[in-house]
Amino acid sequence: MSKIKVVMAKAHEGQREDPDIQREIQDVQKFFDQNDFAFEKETLYFVILRGLNLQIERKLRLAGAFVNKTGLPIEGFRADMKLNVKSDVQAQFAEVHLEIDDNFLGRLEPDEAIVLHIDIPAEGLDPAKQIYGATELAGALENLELLVKN
Repeated sequence: MSKIKVVMAKAHEGQREDPDIQREIQDVQKFFDQNDFAFEKETLYFVILRGLNLQIERKLRLAGAFVNKTGLPIEGFRADMKLNVKSDVQAQFAEVHLEIDDNFLGRLEPDEAIVLHIDIPAEGLDPAKQIYGATELAGALENLELLVKN
């Protein structure tokens, strides 16, 4: 299995020197280095890292990594994202439509990943729970369209 390299999206290049951003990139790289993922199909994957319950805003700030396992460079994509809390049927999330173009993404090479934070409107989250771990959340990308360059 090939190793995943965490990179920055083109739109985030100006934040490269920020110590918090550097730490997050290092932490996510370590996460991929220490875990094996069964990427079975040649597609773009979304790997959930964690979710932060923003109760006042009624949102979940989802941190995740988009991983290019297509075998080709990607310069953009569209997808619908669905999310749920595995152990809580009361928690409901708005469906999210993502449109990431080449001005934002740049070029995501095969076996590279970018980290994104996505605020998703939510209802019914446990008010006592501030952070949801990766294993507590489940998500899927649907209607995925890739902008691929050969």
